[in-house]
Amino acid sequence: MDNSGGLSSSEPCQEISGKYGVVHKGRYEDWFYNRSRRKKEGVHPVKKRILILSAVLLAAVLAVLFAFLLLYGPSFGIYLRKPSPQDYGESALAFMENGYYSSTEEWREAKAAAQDALRTAQSYEDTWPILRDALSAAGGVHSRLITRAEEEEAGENPITLPLVSTDSMEHGIVTLVIPEFTQGEERAQEYAQIVLSWLREHHDATGVILDLRGNRGGDLAPMICALSPLLPDGPLLGVRYANGQMNTMTLADGSFTGGSGMKVESFKMPDTIPIAILTGEWTASSGEAVLLAFRGLENVRSFGSPTAGYPSTNTVFRLYDGTQIVLTIGADVVLRTGEVFCEEPIPPDVLTDSPEQEAAAWIRSRFSS
Repeated sequence: MDNSGGLSSSEPCQEISGKYGVVHKGRYEDWFYNRSRRKKEGVHPVKKRILILSAVLLAAVLAVLFAFLLLYGPSFGIYLRKPSPQDYGESALAFMENGYYSSTEEWREAKAAAQDALRTAQSYEDTWPILRDALSAAGGVHSRLITRAEEEEAGENPITLPLVSTDSMEHGIVTLVIPEFTQGEERAQEYAQIVLSWLREHHDATGVILDLRGNRGGDLAPMICALSPLLPDGPLLGVRYANGQMNTMTLADGSFTGGSGMKVESFKMPDTIPIAILTGEWTASSGEAVLLAFRGLENVRSFGSPTAGYPSTNTVFRLYDGTQIVLTIGADVVLRTGEVFCEEPIPPDVLTDSPEQEAAAWIRSRFSS
């Protein structure tokens, strides 16, 4: 011991037991002091730097995401703020770059003219005539702009379901009226089942007349599924895009990949049954696609007058206020024959003012021969 009564540096430290194990007394006091100081100081400096760095990185990612959505979000229907009439119009023009004629000089000139005209637009309504002109150049005659008011007015029209006429059943011939379809999934099944139920019950019919004269289009899937017992499984139609790529629509076991896609019960009528298709000037869009799905089959013939001339594929983009841009992006391709249709009316095999009578006469000649 020295005179001050303190513990000399040469004297060994006393070992003690505590909550944190066995330590030397002097070292325990130093360790406890340092631990208490770290508690007062807060987070460890290394951990603190990691937290700061993580926060900075997160803020940077959020900033980039915000900028991306602000710039490109309208192309996906995502808006972080109400767009000006100019931004509203530009988002529509950007979507039109997917149009079937977007690689043409006519579209490039139309786009430049539209961008110039949009500078003076004071409201969304001011942009509509400008966008309609540009849309015609990008997508052709099948493309259109539909305002919210126009959509709501069209939505008030009741659904038209297929009709089965048995006026000719004394000869074993049935007439199926296949109308347009613009409703949802639930009604799609109802639409298809009307035809499927009848075909299943009359599997021995000697002939079928398909009346497409009032079919102005809509969702192709319920139409094809309704008629699936009369069509062979396999690739039915193709869609050729502006870049030359092809998409194939296939029917297999009651499942169709075109339109909104749909599946129904699977059964087949005899592939020799004669099928007469009636067409006219109101046969359009998906109505024309139904006609083309049967084109090239040996047991099929069409009667009437040329179709409307919209055998192409559209896609829809909604603008900020709900206005729809309906844009033609592809031409319909008959895979059996290699024919391509886009804006041409499809002529019938037999041009006639009496399609019902001539169709029935042709069917009777087929099963009587």
